[in-house]
Amino acid sequence: MIYLIRHGETNLNRERKFYGELDISLNEQGIVQGQSLQEQLNKITFSKIYTSHLKRTIEMAELVTQKSATDFIMMRELGEKGFGLWEGLSADEIEATFPKEWAAWLEQPFTITPPQAESFVQFKERVEKVFRDIYRSLREEPETNILIVSHLGVLRLICQLVEKDQEFWDIDIPQGTYKVIDNKRIELI
Repeated sequence: MIYLIRHGETNLNRERKFYGELDISLNEQGIVQGQSLQEQLNKITFSKIYTSHLKRTIEMAELVTQKSATDFIMMRELGEKGFGLWEGLSADEIEATFPKEWAAWLEQPFTITPPQAESFVQFKERVEKVFRDIYRSLREEPETNILIVSHLGVLRLICQLVEKDQEFWDIDIPQGTYKVIDNKRIELI
């Protein structure tokens, strides 16, 4: 089985700011969410634990698994989409500073790229590639459980890849929660 966990809350989540590549820690609520997941998942043994390279996923994995970061496979490819000059700003701040770019992005978020940001196409390609690699390694040991602790955008792309009929914006994995995917039912090329 593949367990997908979205990291817990951060202060920038609470402030409703874009912060894809900003490296910030969980806040008190995020820590509580991690502790709650640890209680829910403590009987599961994970053969591999994958996280992004950002603190919030590493801290979440430490809370959930009661292991240290040295036990994790940290991968930049599991990092959130970069938002360039919009990082650390709220929607209102982005609209005030980048009104034309913001309006265009709202109309076509999968094709318009914020200033100095990663394009959605690049983001999707890197996430799909890394997940296919992780999945291939799991096919050799189908009875094992793995854990991926990452970000909402990354987890949405993984879910879309696995469950082809889902729309990106309709996939919701709230902070500090998890979703289970049966790796034996995945059909990836």
